[in-house]
Amino acid sequence: MAPRGKPSPRRQAPDQATARLTPMLAQYLEIKAQHPGALLLFRMGDFFETFFEDAQTLARVAGVTLTSRDSKSDHPVPLAGVPHHALDTYLTRLLGAGLTVAICEQTEDPAQAKGLVRREVVEVISPGTATTPELLDGATGRYCLAWLPGGPSRRADGPGAEPSGWALLDATTGEFRCGLERATLASLCQRHAVREVIVAEDTDPERLHLWRAALTGIVVNPVNAAWFHPAFARRTLLDHFQVASLTPYGVEEASREPAATAAGAVLRYLGALAMRRPAQVTSLQFSAPGDRLVLDEETLRNLEIFRTFRGERGPGTLVHHIDGTVTPMGRRLLEQRLAEALTDLDELRGWHAGVASALEAAAWRQELRTGLRRLGDLERHGARAAAGRLGPAGIRQLGLSLAALADLRGMAATGGPAAHPVVRWLAGVEDFGPLAADILARVAADAPANIRKPGYIATGVDAELDRCRAVAADSRGFLAGLQTAERDRSGIPSLKIGYNRVFGYYFEVTNKHLDKVPAHFQQRQTLVNAGRFSSDELKEAERTILDAEETAERLETALFEALVHAVADRLPALREAAHLIAQADLMLGFAETAERHRYCRPECDDSLELRITGGRHPVVEQLLGSDFIANDTALDGDGRQIMLLTGPNMGGKSTYLRQVALITLLAQAGSFVPADGARIGVTDRIFTRVGASDNLARGESTFYVEMSETAHILHQMTRRSLVILDEIGRGTATYDGLSLAWAITEHLSAVDGPRPRAIFATHYHELTDLERDLQGLVNCRLEVKEWEGRIVFMHAVVPGRSDKSYGIHVARLAGLPEGVLRRAQELLATLTAGDERDHDVRRPGGASLAADRGPAATGRGAAIQATLFHEPERDALKALRELDLERISPVDAFMWLARLKNSLRSL
Repeated sequence: MAPRGKPSPRRQAPDQATARLTPMLAQYLEIKAQHPGALLLFRMGDFFETFFEDAQTLARVAGVTLTSRDSKSDHPVPLAGVPHHALDTYLTRLLGAGLTVAICEQTEDPAQAKGLVRREVVEVISPGTATTPELLDGATGRYCLAWLPGGPSRRADGPGAEPSGWALLDATTGEFRCGLERATLASLCQRHAVREVIVAEDTDPERLHLWRAALTGIVVNPVNAAWFHPAFARRTLLDHFQVASLTPYGVEEASREPAATAAGAVLRYLGALAMRRPAQVTSLQFSAPGDRLVLDEETLRNLEIFRTFRGERGPGTLVHHIDGTVTPMGRRLLEQRLAEALTDLDELRGWHAGVASALEAAAWRQELRTGLRRLGDLERHGARAAAGRLGPAGIRQLGLSLAALADLRGMAATGGPAAHPVVRWLAGVEDFGPLAADILARVAADAPANIRKPGYIATGVDAELDRCRAVAADSRGFLAGLQTAERDRSGIPSLKIGYNRVFGYYFEVTNKHLDKVPAHFQQRQTLVNAGRFSSDELKEAERTILDAEETAERLETALFEALVHAVADRLPALREAAHLIAQADLMLGFAETAERHRYCRPECDDSLELRITGGRHPVVEQLLGSDFIANDTALDGDGRQIMLLTGPNMGGKSTYLRQVALITLLAQAGSFVPADGARIGVTDRIFTRVGASDNLARGESTFYVEMSETAHILHQMTRRSLVILDEIGRGTATYDGLSLAWAITEHLSAVDGPRPRAIFATHYHELTDLERDLQGLVNCRLEVKEWEGRIVFMHAVVPGRSDKSYGIHVARLAGLPEGVLRRAQELLATLTAGDERDHDVRRPGGASLAADRGPAATGRGAAIQATLFHEPERDALKALRELDLERISPVDAFMWLARLKNSLRSL
């Protein structure tokens, strides 16, 4: 939405201001009032102009000069503009800043206008509904999301007690999905390339504030609340699809009403912005909850699936390093598959078998990939044609793509594995040969991007069009001859013929030669340095040229529109073809990635096994190359349900945790995996609690965020979930953190609980003793070698527990001063000795950990002076330990505390 600022002086006093408005500014304000939430780009000749607050916004966001009209008056009008030919460049900046932009065009020729030129808004573009190719982020989807929050929740931005309704619409492809969600809005936005969220304008302001704070880089727009009314939304869908029931789309049931309502709202929003029926939307798909492996926002962020921790796309993300696709459709399907992986065993096994066959048939695979590279973005081209936005160059590219499809189908059927899914998919693509031939025959090879430039219909398509072009061309040749003849007759060597839309064709003579102007010239215009003239002969040539050009333009437009309609009529078939091609491209891409990076075929089944041999991190191994250390993993739902992982900082714990999660995700995406072998029982959710950061926008501390995310995991996990926990309890006092980590571990292992497969990395070495008491908990550690007072990280996961975190060694590697390191070593020895002497942590069975370790450690700090605490503090601690609470009355306890407090006043 356009930013809200202080009202301009004209708006503060509209009656007084209107009296001084020019007709053009009055027209501007009238149109602006119809689109108050958008920045209005107002066409004036070769520029799009803005005024008042919009001018200030345009200047700030787009970096253009801010000037003013009537600068010497008491009420100057702020003014800023951009050239019309550079509109897409500036739209990219405006939409990137979260603005909605209304495009106001001149809808009549200024030369023919009587008075003020008629202008109308022809399109409103928001961050989530832009369709122009120049505004898109490569092949990545561009979704607008409608969100209808469910019942009450403890957090305003959190999941409701009842599921929320959502609908995703990609205006660039026509993809339209809806569903029910119990997770947060941020989680859904993270899984998809959401650029804009619409909610009802009567949404609670607190919720709206928190959503905007949580959704960095995503615009949250309140819209007409009526659009979110169930009956209104239902009618919107029924009218759009021209049906009597929503049963074909899976949203007729009352339980799915929130999803249908969100779908109707976003469809109405798109239609309102486009100012026409969104014809590119031909179907609606309901996404049933539970039929995909879902990743929440924390897991998507922690695993760096689509963005790095720095928020960047590209290198460092999983999707970048495993992407073997060669078409835009395949790339979008890859992103969708990583966000919502498969859980159906038959489907998974089919994908793995297809990748295996394609991997073996290398020559066939490469031939098909070469053919796929010839395809453009069928999905987006078809959608733009249906929306009336596909230009001549775009439709020419579509024709080339459709022509290449026929060759691709033939390649797939010959030389490939029999009954391969890719062969079946490509065989299912309809024959677009006649349409492709028609497009390529009618549209010129050098067709421009838009129809404003004539000549895009090829010669020979229409006889009348060819005749008009010939007449216009011959007349231009006549003008060149006329200019030469008039120069010779008049003796004016600089005489030239020019043209503009207001005066048409004219002779121009400089002031130096005005005395030589022929008598048959007729005065048209006087300039500072020249005069402009016409003649009967020139007027006749002008009529001939303009009539021919006008007729040619009309014929060319009609021929092109007929071609666009022919494409739009095939939109459902085009979308199905794009879907089949995307699947073929993704399967071949998985095979290419497997071959390039030595991935293995995973075995997926309905067990609770998670066994990985020689597993590797798919991103880190590509960055490190041959130096990466592979590791094994063995988990199940019984004897090895929880792996408690200890080891030093920088030892590789976080990398190992993430690689286990990523291997699981890749297997269920249908890909091979970076390992020597893998058996993976189907997983329904992957949860990760990794890293620590606060959330200042919500007023939440680092520790609160950590506990909140952990609570979400403990409430949502199931028997088939994979839980990855890294350093729980770091953001609070040591024993608070240890107690929480201990209790969480017990909860994960509880016999009467879900008992998910889990890996818990920790520096609380006390937890390793739980291996004796908790069924299914096993200790593993990152191996470290000590040599001459130094440590060497082996990055190998081995059985057993670690007794040291080597924090001071890591601090030495980081370059801390030697004096700080020596002091830290002394304090560590003191604290370690005091820890084991003064604190008695007990396991669930009642046994004392300090007792288990014996008395050997209690005197380790005796040789070091107690320098961390002063003596009075030590005396107070000693008195507290010796106080017998069973034998002291409340009054005596109060007096005792008063004396203790007085004794500490001097500190």
